[in-house]
Amino acid sequence: MRPGYDVVVVGAGPAGSVAARKAAEGGLSVLLLEKRQEIGSPVRCAEAIGADLSRQFLEPNPRWVDATITKFAIHNASGQCVSLPPAEPTLVVNRKVFDLQLALCAARAGAEVRASTAVVGLVLEDGAVKGVRVESFGRSEVISARLVVAADGTESQVGRWAGIRTVPTLSDYYLGIELFLAGMNGKMDPQICEYHLVHSFAPGGYLWVFPKGEDTANVGLVMPAEAARNENPLLNLERFVAKKYPGTGILSVISGGIPVTRALKKMVADGLVIVGDAAHQADPLTAGGINLAMIAADMAMNVAVPVVQSGDVRAQFLHPYEQMWQKRFGRMHEALYKIRKILSRLSQDRLDKLVKIASDLPLAEMSLGQIALSVFRNDPVLLLEARSLISTGLILK
Repeated sequence: MRPGYDVVVVGAGPAGSVAARKAAEGGLSVLLLEKRQEIGSPVRCAEAIGADLSRQFLEPNPRWVDATITKFAIHNASGQCVSLPPAEPTLVVNRKVFDLQLALCAARAGAEVRASTAVVGLVLEDGAVKGVRVESFGRSEVISARLVVAADGTESQVGRWAGIRTVPTLSDYYLGIELFLAGMNGKMDPQICEYHLVHSFAPGGYLWVFPKGEDTANVGLVMPAEAARNENPLLNLERFVAKKYPGTGILSVISGGIPVTRALKKMVADGLVIVGDAAHQADPLTAGGINLAMIAADMAMNVAVPVVQSGDVRAQFLHPYEQMWQKRFGRMHEALYKIRKILSRLSQDRLDKLVKIASDLPLAEMSLGQIALSVFRNDPVLLLEARSLISTGLILK
């Protein structure tokens, strides 16, 4: 590696690779670093993306598209179900191939890519970020940078090292367990993603089933960290699988913490921008974040490339990135966060009732906001809790 670059990107997930590619296309020297031995593996993710939004970053390709989704089905504990079409065509991808292709695009644009290279600290001068400290195969190096992009995922440390508060409250921290199952042929519809709101398996959270073809699927459980103190999430997920998908085989197990929270208020500092999961930009209702991460990286580099070229990378000149994010996603993010908070407090009986009400609505003729409002109106207490969303129009967006 050279001793210095215009931009150093920490993390080669979707956000990091898009940021590196965009910066390289802008004529900047770029170093993209990934701490793992292999880009795209392992991945704590259900692997679903919106096809339309992702197309601007990578054209769909059969090599990394495992399933095309036509419906999302929400099940309650009583066996009732409501099915909704996706807001846009939805694909379940192979993240190992998808992430590698994004990193390859960055490399082809001129970015230098290094795996097995961990960033272990920042170079700071008078509070400004001036580079990174890295370790790779037993060697330690200091790499200077005019701008550092923190794209180091849900367990991000780069922002914290720069003095930005990035750790969410415990109530916004969830535990996720994911199994990759084989032998699913005939046990699921390969074009439907499922959510199961069943407290006996996932108190305060949910289970999900995302097809990966005719015979395989990602099956996972998400629950609040506080609830996991008194539960064994892996055992709960195994019980769910044994009941619903007997005879299937478990090919992999992945677990980890997930901050399901508001986006960071502060996403920039002198010489630093934060993007993707590191900035808590994932959907605070479902925790889905691939598309949002790539869009955020694109926004950040639209601002950052000319700023780096100007030579003055103080936070005040990077701040328009935060404004762009808030203008496009701020209201939606806040509404989804509040809806999740409301739903997480509901009893199983009330959840069952809401799904039953939604299943009787003419869904094909209604927007998502109209569906939510109709459901809430049938629960006076829930309607009261959601009054701030309704009064500001957030729930109808």
